[in-house]
Amino acid sequence: MTRPAMSSATPKFERIAFVASPISEAREAFERLTARYGNASAEAADVIVALGGDGLMLQTLHRFMTTGKPIYGMHRGTVGF
Repeated sequence: MTRPAMSSATPKFERIAFVASPISEAREAFERLTARYGNASAEAADVIVALGGDGLMLQTLHRFMTTGKPIYGMHRGTVGF
C-alpha cells in the first residue's frame, strides 16, 4: 500500500515539545520519544504532545491554549480520553 504524498497544506512539525505525567508509562514514552525526536521548549515548538491521561491533557490544553499551537494527546494514563 502506497501512502499519499503530503500536500503543501499539510503542516510539517519539525520541533516537538513533549509534556509527560509522572506515571511510569508516560515517563517511558517521554524517554523514547525525546531520544528519537528531541524535545523543544514549548515556546520554540511547532506542536505540543501531552503524554498522560485526561488530567494532563486538560492541564496542557489550559496552559498552552493561547499559543495557537496544535496540541495532541497520547494516552499514557489511568483514565482514557
